[in-house]
Amino acid sequence: MLTVFMALCLWVSSSHAQNRYKTTRGEVSINASTPLEDINALNNTSNAILDPATGNFAVVMLIKEFEFDRKLMQEHFNENYMESDKYPKATFSGVLKGFEMGSAGQVSKKYELEGKLNIHGVTRSLSAIVSISAKGKLLKLKSNFTIKPEDHRIEVPQLVFQKIAREVQVFVDLELHRK
Repeated sequence: MLTVFMALCLWVSSSHAQNRYKTTRGEVSINASTPLEDINALNNTSNAILDPATGNFAVVMLIKEFEFDRKLMQEHFNENYMESDKYPKATFSGVLKGFEMGSAGQVSKKYELEGKLNIHGVTRSLSAIVSISAKGKLLKLKSNFTIKPEDHRIEVPQLVFQKIAREVQVFVDLELHRK
């Protein structure tokens, strides 16, 4: 995990090292609920880094860090669907289009984020809207988007097909601190 995060730090840009924004406690939650089953999980150990000079942005998280209310659900998530021993992390790298640090203020502003999301060993393009606000040395980023498990070769057995949403909602809430 540390090696991946260090590689992402180098990717963002060493020329602006003092101006990067980072977190190791970012929150990413998922909702795959259906009328038959509530399926929610939270990962609050996501690593993220932003270079405000370029808009380059990256996130990495360990799949096993998602916590469910029911431990059996968490076990099935890791072993049967995400195969987290084989695919231990999810990553995103991309660019915040049109982001300018000078325009970030206490009132959130929306930006388009484009990049590549890797889950379960499958990389797909991702485009999402990100709301960003700033206060002192802190940037708050919020976003939500949906992913389809089938797009990342995550197989859902027929037996539970109606209990798991075909589109999973992903909510991102990050507080990045200037380093």
